[in-house]
Amino acid sequence: MPTTIRAAVAHRGETEFSVESLDLRDPGPRDVVVEMAASAFCYSDWLALRGDTGLPALDLYPVVLGHAAVGTVVARGSEAKHRIGQRVLVTATPECGTCFWCRSGRIDQCEQLFVEAPVIGHLGDGREVRAPGASATYAELAVIRDIQVFATDSDLPDSWLAMFGCGVISGMGAVVNVAQISPGSSVVVVGCGQVGLWMIQAARMLGAERILAVEHLASRRDLAARVGATHVLDPAAGDLRDSVLSLTHGRGADFGFDAGGSIDSVRQAFELTRLGGVVTVTSYVTRESRVDFPLFDLALRGRDVRSSQSGRLDMSRDMARFLPMLESGHIDVPAMIGAVRPLENIGDALAAARDRAEVTPIVTR
Repeated sequence: MPTTIRAAVAHRGETEFSVESLDLRDPGPRDVVVEMAASAFCYSDWLALRGDTGLPALDLYPVVLGHAAVGTVVARGSEAKHRIGQRVLVTATPECGTCFWCRSGRIDQCEQLFVEAPVIGHLGDGREVRAPGASATYAELAVIRDIQVFATDSDLPDSWLAMFGCGVISGMGAVVNVAQISPGSSVVVVGCGQVGLWMIQAARMLGAERILAVEHLASRRDLAARVGATHVLDPAAGDLRDSVLSLTHGRGADFGFDAGGSIDSVRQAFELTRLGGVVTVTSYVTRESRVDFPLFDLALRGRDVRSSQSGRLDMSRDMARFLPMLESGHIDVPAMIGAVRPLENIGDALAAARDRAEVTPIVTR
């Protein structure tokens, strides 16, 4: 029996959400219904809303976005692995556990990742509503595959846990799982949005000696310094490469991280990393975007370029690894959280993310 809920719906040609009623479909055998407690608003959903990530070409509208949340299982399919009443974290990256990639330890490339957006329900006029990313957390309730839902017994606040499936896992995972930085090393992070700031916090926790934050916005540079950057650099002020070389014994950083969401930030991360260093890339900009590196430097000068889809997550491993860091008090979580708003005010959360006025706006049920 379908359930009527409220959700933030995106329509073709619109760059704002419309909060409206839809009839949620019943869960399939491996689905659970999650009642959302809080969802982290991600800047990437603004990119999706304005069409940069390919929604217009895919012709999926209307859709419900949102891909990182905390909530409670309130219904389940006959074969779902979660029980009713469990507190759970939601992420866009699935873990089927049976495909080649999952069995090979590369859950971030699970074959269930880029599947056709599922139908989650219908509007009052009968139109199907789909969920790109198969999560649809900007809603009161969502039908989600159980392979994207992970039980937690953490007693951290909802607003903190809402960020785990996106910013925490992407930023901290890039440092810990992908680059695997070493104590005493030098790090440069290009872009200080939520992913970049989580990178800085993880680098500090792993004992990086010098953490260089590159960011255009003064307010974000201040935040970078607050959460652990030893040096903050404005790319518009002088020669950026010269500044980084002067702070890294003339070599460049041991580890470079792209978190700027642009072609320029990818190139800068590469250029600011030393010969033999590790460059970790998180930006993709649009599906058609391309980036080029000097082949001499790439092939002969030893830079190791690594991709980082969701921090190469393994949710069971990473929840056990990162949640205690958040619980310890050594991570500055309050610095990462924007205002907490009800679903009806998601337009304000969108504006705060779009205008970079807040790092991570939080949307509650």
